[in-house]
Amino acid sequence: MNKSISACFGMALSLVAGAGIFGAEHAQARSNAASSGRAINFADQGCFGLWYSSVTNNCGTTRDWEIPLATDTSGAKTVRVTAFGASAANNVGCTAVGVNREVTSVWSSGTVFLPAFGSSQIITLTGASIPAAGTLFAACNVSPSGRVNNVDWNQ
Repeated sequence: MNKSISACFGMALSLVAGAGIFGAEHAQARSNAASSGRAINFADQGCFGLWYSSVTNNCGTTRDWEIPLATDTSGAKTVRVTAFGASAANNVGCTAVGVNREVTSVWSSGTVFLPAFGSSQIITLTGASIPAAGTLFAACNVSPSGRVNNVDWNQ
């Protein structure tokens, strides 16, 4: 009986140790589906359709979508938005923004648009920074039929 309990305890320790390693590896970066965001203008919420948690602008004019990005550390952040536009008429341009908790200071990446059309592309945003207890988010201008797939960022 003791041998069996000891073996189970050893296996449990191995699982806990493995989870610790997994957690440390993934604490460096995070990702979110685009569907975790919202239309910046609440009236535009109905313009956005979901497909496997990606978000597509189904309206006839450009609309804005914002995705909050949880962070564990302060400092400079690199944000990568994966998006799709079939052509320049379906472009997506995003900005990474960091703000302090009082929303009196803002650090932004500037807006960057899709580098190519016809396949999903990564829009890399640098220049956003947050102080301790600050907030980070990605804001995207989504042209008609443009799609935001997901976003990942460093911690």
